[in-house]
Amino acid sequence: MNRSILLCLIAYFGMSAVTMAHSINFETEKHAPLVTVKAFFSRTSPMVNASVMIYAPDETQPYQTGRTDRAGYFAFMPDAVGNWTFTIDDERGHKDRLVISIDQVFFYGNDEIEGETGAYPGAGESEKQVTGVVVEKNIPYVYRVIFGLAVIFGITGIFYGIKARQALQKNNG
Repeated sequence: MNRSILLCLIAYFGMSAVTMAHSINFETEKHAPLVTVKAFFSRTSPMVNASVMIYAPDETQPYQTGRTDRAGYFAFMPDAVGNWTFTIDDERGHKDRLVISIDQVFFYGNDEIEGETGAYPGAGESEKQVTGVVVEKNIPYVYRVIFGLAVIFGITGIFYGIKARQALQKNNG
């Protein structure tokens, strides 16, 4: 029985790794004057040489086009406040879109916005600290659920492993 449970868990987590490779994840860093986007399937599988198009707010023609580097990175220099659209296509069936919000704080910092100290009015928690790099992570909900289940199964397995070892020692001792 223990072997069948172990084989089921190995199959489950093995298939999870395979299915996770088909979703695109993003990490965005905003550090004036650049916005850097990292696109990847998993931490060890970046989107290499994927086609990228950047659209300025309220524009239908691309502001910038290019390809990701071998680590999955692409950088651009926004010139206006608003929601910038980042589209990516690896030309093998994986496409996605990311909206990146650029505000006045990105261009001028906190000190330049009408004497405000700290955050500008309406800033979110991640935008209040502009002295460092703001990192936005777009991790799909399904991965967070899978991770949560993996943690639960792992803790449960450790707990029952310890109880089984104690019972075995009690019976042999």
